[in-house]
Amino acid sequence: MPGRASDHAPPDVTDHEPALRAYLRRRIGPSEDVEDFVQDVYLRVLSAPPQEDVRSWRGFLVRIASNLLIDHHRRKNVRMAEEHVTVDDMLIRDEGADPERTLSGRQELAHVAKAIQELGPVARDAFLLVRVEGLSHKEAALRLGITPKAVSHHVERSLARLARQLGSRHD
Repeated sequence: MPGRASDHAPPDVTDHEPALRAYLRRRIGPSEDVEDFVQDVYLRVLSAPPQEDVRSWRGFLVRIASNLLIDHHRRKNVRMAEEHVTVDDMLIRDEGADPERTLSGRQELAHVAKAIQELGPVARDAFLLVRVEGLSHKEAALRLGITPKAVSHHVERSLARLARQLGSRHD
């Protein structure tokens, strides 16, 4: 395909393009972003000083791809943090809310808090660490001393239970 970044990269680099694409697909799934990341990897390779002492071009490309994914994840988290609005900020801005709406919101919040408290201790902690504090399953697992798969199981079951409990209130 003419015009691809790999057309201008050193021959050793382009030999590893299928492995690079497979690595990226495993990390981000089958999406159009894979092509963007591949091009960004080649851009970094071509803009870097000559790397004559590279023992493994495949390893070098995977390391660059890994760094790009980390950078992308960090930028995404920063953007999400900038969009974050705390509950206190929402309450302050919504001073004009009518008393009935305020009471309804407080009652709903009390029901959610009660439903969360009724979860088992490990399930509750896993749910709060992942869904409220935003930790990854791996980070939550380290804190709780359980496996990431167990964290995932607790979070999924907690979500289902909360949905049933809170959903039955509205029926």
